[in-house]
Amino acid sequence: MITLGNLQKTFGNQHVLRGVNYTFEANSKTVILGSNGSGKSTLIKILSGAQEATENAPQYNFNGKSIPSVEAGSICTVAAPYVALNPMFSLKETLNFHARMCGFTQGINLDQWIEDAGLKPHFNKRLKTYSSGMKQRVRLLLAIASPRPVLLLDEPTSNLDKQGVELYRRMIQELAIDKTIIVASNYVAQEYDFCSGKLLLEKHY
Repeated sequence: MITLGNLQKTFGNQHVLRGVNYTFEANSKTVILGSNGSGKSTLIKILSGAQEATENAPQYNFNGKSIPSVEAGSICTVAAPYVALNPMFSLKETLNFHARMCGFTQGINLDQWIEDAGLKPHFNKRLKTYSSGMKQRVRLLLAIASPRPVLLLDEPTSNLDKQGVELYRRMIQELAIDKTIIVASNYVAQEYDFCSGKLLLEKHY
């Protein structure tokens, strides 16, 4: 469970998030909706531990254990267009590095998912040669196939073609159905129509 209680985030004198209250129950599926500039990406970064709240950090509790917000990265994975991939690594090297640092869900047929993603012919190519859509497929695979219980998705179908969107939706259904999933979206229904919860953000400037 992740609890937000009057969370605040400012950059200088600019309020990006003001008084955000919400509880993400374990294994729930929630979409964060809002227009551009409403703070969706900022909230995802705060939830992941990549940024700090200005006031009232998120409270994390999983399996009866309280987890400090500074350790959020130990339970969360993120897929977003801004998540950096090492351009000098091949896909093979990227997967090996991820396996050491984060791991993959036990029993996953990673080779089959690589093939389904259309990445098998590019397995030994450096990521700097990948298109934006191919990189997004890599990000989604790394995050969704992780064993960590919280999956954070920020505009997950960005740069994806029709086949990529279908792959994303199948990965959610087959690999992440038991996770706590939080999706930030600019009202793109195919990204979040499996979600039952909704958090609406508004601009504060």
